[in-house]
Amino acid sequence: MSLKETTERIYANLEAQNAVRDRLNDDVRKILKETREAISAVHRGELKVAEASLTRAKALLATLHDRVSKLPMQSLTGLTQNAEGEVAEAALLLAFRKEKTLPNPDQIGVGDMGYLLGLGDLVGELRRVAVDALKDDNSELAARAFVSMEETYSVLLTFDFPRSIIPGIRQKTDTARGLVERTRADISTDIQRRRLLAGIAQLQKSLKGQ
Repeated sequence: MSLKETTERIYANLEAQNAVRDRLNDDVRKILKETREAISAVHRGELKVAEASLTRAKALLATLHDRVSKLPMQSLTGLTQNAEGEVAEAALLLAFRKEKTLPNPDQIGVGDMGYLLGLGDLVGELRRVAVDALKDDNSELAARAFVSMEETYSVLLTFDFPRSIIPGIRQKTDTARGLVERTRADISTDIQRRRLLAGIAQLQKSLKGQ
């Protein structure tokens, strides 16, 4: 085989792989669209809409898994893990909001790494829940979200493995730490505000009684 024939064969193989990746990227974009809608619906309190979007995302992910399993391309691992992370994040947030036990990887339909990636991003969504709850004077939900944030962060801390084994987790853990501290400060400020308002109300009541 001549050099020209050899390089043409290599080019054809790479071109075919690139076409496959493009198709899979389309699948991933559809998954992300559904998971983002699911997360947005959770924050709007539309849990049935979130469940429907999550169901569609899981079905798309199962199709993606099936297609990737038939391909000899190791480079696709990161692509599928990112999609799994998005689905896991949406599933975990929905379970929290429904006050259910957080599902495990098998129940969601993702691998261990995808699950950890979703767990890492869950902290940010829980902060959003807490902040929105504080704005709505729902201190109970804010506290529940904060407790879950702390628990999730503590779990992530235990995965102290090299980046080559669990890429992206350490960065998400560092981000989670900052989010937990900011939320703790927000809740502390809210508690102080409530105490001040209660004190003022009590003082006004006493003055009226004089």
